[in-house]
Parts: sequence; C-alpha cells; structure tokens
Amino acid sequence: MVPKKTKKHTRQPTIIIFPYLFIAKETCFDKVVIKPSDKNLIDKEVQMIKQQLFKIASFFRINGRAVNQWSYCVTYLSDKKSWDTLKSSLNKFATIIRYSQLSDPNNNARFSNFDYFIFPVSKSNLDIASNIKHYEGILNGEYPVIFRTMKDSIKNPFSFYYNISPLTVGNLDDNKYLQNFYSNHLKEKEAKRLLKAMEWFNRSFATTYELDYADAVVHLVTAFEALFKVEDERNNKAQVKSGLIQFLGESPELTDWANKFYKLRNDIVHGDTELSPFWFRHSRGTKGHRHHLLLARKIFSRCLEAFLNLRASSLTYDIHEELISNEIRFKEAKKILVANAKSKLQFAFRSISEIKHDDFSMTKKQTEELGKLFLPYLLEDLRNENRQNAIAALDGILNWSGSDYDELALLYEKGIDEYDIFYFDDTVAVPNGQSQFLRDAGYNFLRFAMDRLLTFRE
Repeated sequence: MVPKKTKKHTRQPTIIIFPYLFIAKETCFDKVVIKPSDKNLIDKEVQMIKQQLFKIASFFRINGRAVNQWSYCVTYLSDKKSWDTLKSSLNKFATIIRYSQLSDPNNNARFSNFDYFIFPVSKSNLDIASNIKHYEGILNGEYPVIFRTMKDSIKNPFSFYYNISPLTVGNLDDNKYLQNFYSNHLKEKEAKRLLKAMEWFNRSFATTYELDYADAVVHLVTAFEALFKVEDERNNKAQVKSGLIQFLGESPELTDWANKFYKLRNDIVHGDTELSPFWFRHSRGTKGHRHHLLLARKIFSRCLEAFLNLRASSLTYDIHEELISNEIRFKEAKKILVANAKSKLQFAFRSISEIKHDDFSMTKKQTEELGKLFLPYLLEDLRNENRQNAIAALDGILNWSGSDYDELALLYEKGIDEYDIFYFDDTVAVPNGQSQFLRDAGYNFLRFAMDRLLTFRE
C-alpha cells in the first residue's frame, strides 16, 4: 500500500516493526534508525508513538504468546517518494542482515526472523473514542495484512503455522556484510547485483519449511547467475563454472558438482518426471554424501566472501574436500593399506584423518574393514611407545568377530578412552611428519568408527 496523497508538509507517523528480530544495540542505516524494544529507548518516544508501538507489537505471536522482544523504527512519510525510499532502505537492510545470519548454519536463523511490517498510523488509529480499530501492516513493504482490535483484544493476531523463535543478534557495528554495503566500498551497480544474488540465496530458505527443495534449488541457481553476472542464458552453466573456478580454484569435484547441480535444476524447471538426486554423488562413488542445497549454500557464501575480500582466497581447500565422500576416502586408503605401499602411507593416513563424521557414504561393513587394515599401524606406533593399555584396547577391536555392530562400537569407545591418554600426553616425544599424520588419523578414525557403527543408517 502506498500512502494516500497528503497535503504539502503533512507528515504521517509510520512505525516499522521486526517482530521476530531483536538487535542488541540501536543502529542507523540509510538515515533509518532501528532500535531494540528496550524500555529505556521506548520511554524516550513521544507518548502517541509509545502507545502505538505496544499495541502493534501485541499483534504478533510466538507459540501462541505475544512477542516480548522485537525491533522497531519510527519515521514520518510525506509522499510516494519518501515511501519508496523507506522501502528501498528497509529491503536493503533486511537482505543483508538476513543473508549474514542465514549463511552461517550456527546462527539457527529462519527466513521469517527478518520479516518486517510497515504501519502507517492513521487518525482513526489514534481515535480514543473508537472501540473498533483497523490497522494495516505492509509485510516486507509489499503485502497488506489487516489487523482488527476491539477495545484491548486482538481479533486476528499474526503467527506462523510452524514454530519460530525470536532471534537475537549482537552489535551490528561489527557485521562484516553491513560494513561492506554501507561503506561506499562497492560501486552502485555492483552493489545492486550482489544484493539481488543475496536475495535469491535468502529465498532458498523461505521454502524449506514446506519441504520444497525444488524451489530452493532454482532460487540458488539464480543466485549464482546473479553473482557471476550471467548475461548469455544459452551458456549460463559455463559462466557459473568459470566464476566458481575463479573464486574457489579448480578441481574435478567442483566441476562435477556444478554439472550435477545444473542438471538437477534443469530437470526441475523442464518438468522431468524423474529428477536427478538431491544428494551429490562423487563420480567414482555409489552413494550420495552431501545434500545439494547444503553444498550450494556453502559454495555461494564462500564465493561472495571472496568477492568482498572477506576471506583469503587460499582458504577454500575445505570446500573441495567436502565434495569428496567418505566412500572415496575409504577406497583410496584401502588400496594403499592393502598393498602396504610405504611411500604412499602418508597419503592414506591423511585421507583417514579427513573422514567426515556427518557423511554416511562409508558403510558399517566398510568401517569395520578399514579398522582391520588401519589399526595395525596404530598398534605398531603404540608398541614403540610401550602403551600397553591402548594396545590392549585396539587388540580387542581387531580380535572382534560377529554381526552386532553395537558391540564393536563399545570396543571403539574403549579404544578412544585409552588412545586419548596417549595422544594428549605431553611427555611423548614429538613425532616425525608421517607419525603425526598417523596419530591424527587414529584420533579421527576411532571417533568416526564408534559414531558410524551406532547410527541406524546403513
């Protein structure tokens, strides 16, 4: 809704609320001041604004209860130009802060945490004599939502059909993305392109609660194309692949992932009855080990960081490693260990030390097999150091036979306890390079094996 044309110099009070976002400190962007719902700050507002703030906040629910922490802005609008300027400023801020939180899984943020509502305060809203009042909140500056009040009751409070928790963010002065976009570091056209890419990235989270992975995939492909400024739609995949290599470096796995991700997207948009798998499978593997959405989000975030010089380009090794499955690491290590290829043992130990605990592509049977092949090398090292308790624990694993993997997992747990005493012993002589790789591999594999053998997934 656009404010009605008003008389010259008339300024309509307008309240913006982020009902599911609580910022720790007042901040200013594009001349818009956003504040936390701190009593000391609210008390400084004029009485009319203060009353309306509390009423508007009461419209929103979390798990059936009114929100008690939120963020807000107060401004005055005089014409369509001021309305458009406000929307543009709010959308820019919401896109950046939403991206900064969603791109880090540790934040446990949801898309809806950053929704905002614009409430132009009308004369009817301020009429004390009226028992029935109507408020119109414009969701994200686009979608009108009508709220009705009768005396002190809210007839239609706003809530989500899924559970959502209020999100608290720290000092926004330290937010690296806000710093980049509000420091005039970027050219205007460049900033608009990156913001558009971030918007599409954010939208991939808006659908996950409906379990619509297909929409999320399409949104992420669009995000990549905006990021890399794809102009020739006939060759968009090649341009995206070129951008990935430029920012992350080249590897067969990265190229393979990009090809498979685009094939999945094309299957979706062209209505293929049988979609490509949503799990990325290594070209030499038989099982998928990483969900395409998780990989795409991580890869996009890393590319954007590189573009904004927020992360050194050399720190991209982990991306390529994540594209290699535990199944492939098992096959590579097994080949070397079976042959006892002493010149390549360090490579095998390194592969084992890089096994990921959230990747189930290595089966329980393969985990048992790798233990039989690898643990003798750990035993040799322990015998050289005369670590009898750890030797006994690993012998117990190697001597096990049966079909109950829970039993074997318990033996691995005992092995972890004894091996840790050795691994963290400061009195042990500093090992050479290969021994350190061996010990690191042992520390990682023992833990992985216990966890893998206890999981229900085969």
